[in-house]
Amino acid sequence: MNRRRFLTASLMSTTLALSDARPKHAGSPRAGGSFAVLEPFAPGAITPEGWVRGWLTKQAQHLGIALPSVCQPFQTAYWAGDERPDPEGGGWWPWEQKAYWIDGSLRCGLVLGDRKLLAAAAAPVEYTLSHAASGGYLGPAAIADPGMDFCRWPHTVFFRALAAYADARGDTGAVHAVCKHYLSDTTDYGSLHRNATNIEAMIWAYQHCGDDRLLALAEKTWAVHLRHAGEDDQGDMRPSRVFGHAPIHSHGVTFIEIAKLPAILYIATGKQEYLEFALAQQRRIFDRYMLVDGIPSTSEYYASTTSRDVHETCDIADHTWSWSYLLRATGDGIWADRIERACFNAGFGAVRKDWRGIQYLSCPNQMIATPDSSHIPNSGGGSMAYQPNPGGHVACCAGNAHRIFPNYAIHMWMRTADGLAATLYGPSRLRTTMGNQALEIVQTTGYPFDDRIEFTVRPAAGLRFALSLRIPRWSDAPRIFLNDRAAPLPEPKNGFTTVTRTWAPGDKLTLVLPMAVSMTRWPEGGVAIEHGPLVYSLGIRENWTSRPIPGCSSAEFPSWSASAATPWNYGLAIEESKLRSQTRFERKPPADDPWVDPPVELVAPVREIAGWKLAFDPNNPERKFSPPLPTCGHAKYPAPLVPPRDFNPGNTEPVAVTVAHFTEMATLVPLGSTHLRVTILPDVSRVHRS
Repeated sequence: MNRRRFLTASLMSTTLALSDARPKHAGSPRAGGSFAVLEPFAPGAITPEGWVRGWLTKQAQHLGIALPSVCQPFQTAYWAGDERPDPEGGGWWPWEQKAYWIDGSLRCGLVLGDRKLLAAAAAPVEYTLSHAASGGYLGPAAIADPGMDFCRWPHTVFFRALAAYADARGDTGAVHAVCKHYLSDTTDYGSLHRNATNIEAMIWAYQHCGDDRLLALAEKTWAVHLRHAGEDDQGDMRPSRVFGHAPIHSHGVTFIEIAKLPAILYIATGKQEYLEFALAQQRRIFDRYMLVDGIPSTSEYYASTTSRDVHETCDIADHTWSWSYLLRATGDGIWADRIERACFNAGFGAVRKDWRGIQYLSCPNQMIATPDSSHIPNSGGGSMAYQPNPGGHVACCAGNAHRIFPNYAIHMWMRTADGLAATLYGPSRLRTTMGNQALEIVQTTGYPFDDRIEFTVRPAAGLRFALSLRIPRWSDAPRIFLNDRAAPLPEPKNGFTTVTRTWAPGDKLTLVLPMAVSMTRWPEGGVAIEHGPLVYSLGIRENWTSRPIPGCSSAEFPSWSASAATPWNYGLAIEESKLRSQTRFERKPPADDPWVDPPVELVAPVREIAGWKLAFDPNNPERKFSPPLPTCGHAKYPAPLVPPRDFNPGNTEPVAVTVAHFTEMATLVPLGSTHLRVTILPDVSRVHRS
């Protein structure tokens, strides 16, 4: 697969398609209407099964329920009556960070039907709704001042949880409370940094209650924001640069949270200029900043794409969330492709597989992960360790990690204008109604480790509707079977193939998505191996040690140090033209958790690179961190020609490297199943053998 084709061409085709023909929208029973092509279901309509349920259950039973007992700010009753500011001067931060956990854990509780987790996460929502100020303001008095910088950003995060809770319960009272909050508020939503992100909740309330004043406030907020964007590094939405491919000078979370807003306004208004603006901003990301694991380089600002470039875990949650709005607005499956790639690789790669720790920063190549191993100086040494709160005082990622996978489950199915769309794949069960008739569809699959996905359709009686299945851009030869007999594949449009028929109870539609192995090229002579939606890594067996660190962890949920227990200093010795003949897949029966024990591995030829070792801090040689790629075939091991911004370059003395003469076979595993890994490997296929 050509990396540039995947990252940019599909996005361009989306823009052209929208220019050529207006897509049908799904319609909406909501009072404010909708121009979305796809409409999500309320949390709880989709029941995860198989590995999806197992993973979410693990999240719920470990950090999901335990984080409020481990560290601040999760231990304090923010959004539930406690008005004390962060003792370290965090300002609005504690309310943002706690709200991330509330949203993620509430959604996790809803999709699992986990009453214990749901009760814990819903309590702050119920408290806030029952303690509205006399004027209608919802939330803590400590950040009520309408002139306070970022004073309403925590509300954006918290109102997502409130919206999910209200949608799942059909709670119109919550809708009217949010309407009153916004219509009575005098806050400057347009010019104060992330305050503009409240457009998201304004439009949610507008679509439920139909009050045109909310839509007017949202559009005014966006217009004011554009007049101020670009005056600092928080938004970088200067209209004069939108339709070029200009670099982004912005914090990753801030940019993506704001860049989704015109897509939301398009969904509410149908104004094409909003959608074109949103797509143009996404092009800026995909042109320059994408890492192999599906999330852009954001450390914490958008940065370069070497093997050591990183992203915040917040960026995994927030980019995938924002792309779900692009999926709704355009109806193009490319956005679901991106969500899957990011979740299966970056998402799983940033979380300990027992859900007892997460990383603040993670990257394609990480050969060590300890409380002092980060090579990103502005983040603190512990930001790449697996901890309950790897950011210490800055605890955003500790809460935000809980949003990634519940949102994946919630978006696995969506409504279309004439039926249903399977948007994100994995074992699940959808229960809904169509034409006043109950309908259940069961999705049975080992995807993404298997290419076969079965849909068993169970209406109460014969029911005619369109069933759309996403065809990922990486799949060149998809096939379908109806009741186990080969059937013609309807021509895919916008990344979906659609089968329209009268479905009988028990009908089975099977989709087969053959996955081809491919190689992509990266800076500094690096290469990576991909197979369908999965990226493969040289997995490194870990030596784990643990200890509690005040503010980050506890005795029950400690901070983890992972060092390599197996060699990792190898280069990939594959000639690209012989990729398929020089590699082979080995399969085994699926385990209970395929992300712990993956059922598929890739065996590939490699050569050892002597001299490629961990980097160290010249001012503290005991402090080690992951090194850049070596320059193979030369006598030197230099730092990159253009050092990535904010990197600790490590030891700067050239190191001699030698590529082994003989080739050996190594096992590569899905990136998402690793904690330590080498994903971008040196290309030694053309290196002169010593």
